[in-house]
Amino acid sequence: MAKQTINLGTAPSGAGGDDRRSAWLKAIANFDELYSFIATAFNRANIVGTVGQSAGVPTGAIVQRGSNANGEYVRFADGTQVCWSIGRLTSTAPVNGYGDVSITFPIAFPNTSYVVTANGQPVNNWDMYGFLSASSQTVSGCMLRFRNGAAGAQQFSASYMAIGRWY
Repeated sequence: MAKQTINLGTAPSGAGGDDRRSAWLKAIANFDELYSFIATAFNRANIVGTVGQSAGVPTGAIVQRGSNANGEYVRFADGTQVCWSIGRLTSTAPVNGYGDVSITFPIAFPNTSYVVTANGQPVNNWDMYGFLSASSQTVSGCMLRFRNGAAGAQQFSASYMAIGRWY
């Protein structure tokens, strides 16, 4: 419904304007429309919740946030998804060799069109250690490829972040 404007008539007498009853009916109709909008619009109660979409049009909340044993994630109504985790992993790479460590995302992407960045630091020694790439990407995780130094296989503190779209 379009905004209903109350006709005040001509100044100073208000001649030709709406009578009191008509003016109040328009005012009440305007208030009814505002209250109906407030009931279905985004507000503090529904900004964070489950995001959804239908043919690319958002249908749920604006932001969805969650976590599980595999890490944390946030999804936005525009389709952006971010997954991350900080923890300890174990490298099986040989001395001065390359090793892949499998990670599982806390929530899957719809395809492998996401970007991953990671960092690793040995827990028990200061041997050379570096993240090289994310390989063998799937919708639910990927392999992080690291290069070990002279210590060979070891446990390390690692963090990763994957950014892509959820639809």
